[in-house]
Amino acid sequence: MLQTKVKIGHIFVMMLIILGFGTVLFNILEGWSMVDSFYFTATTLTTIGYGDLVPTTDISKLATVFFALSGVTVFLYALSIVTTHYIEKGQQFEEYEAQKIKEILGNIALPFKKKKGLKK
Repeated sequence: MLQTKVKIGHIFVMMLIILGFGTVLFNILEGWSMVDSFYFTATTLTTIGYGDLVPTTDISKLATVFFALSGVTVFLYALSIVTTHYIEKGQQFEEYEAQKIKEILGNIALPFKKKKGLKK
């Protein structure tokens, strides 16, 4: 579980770096404001793509293609890591609950339980 938490931390940092890189990249290539560049980066990486901001130069179009492919890959990987974390957590909870139920049922003396060593 700790390893998964470390992975989530690394992925979170990586996502912030990608968002920052994209913001600066499109600010330089397109001359957009930092807010517009961040907005474009976020809508591209989340595959929303409203279409209100579009790359206008050939170099920025090519940069967008490679940026989107690599960035979406990282975002999908991040989603898989977080999903794995919660699935593992759910499985651990189910195992804990099953163990508790076994302990409770093991401590209950059932009246119909046949005792060993007694003759009829």
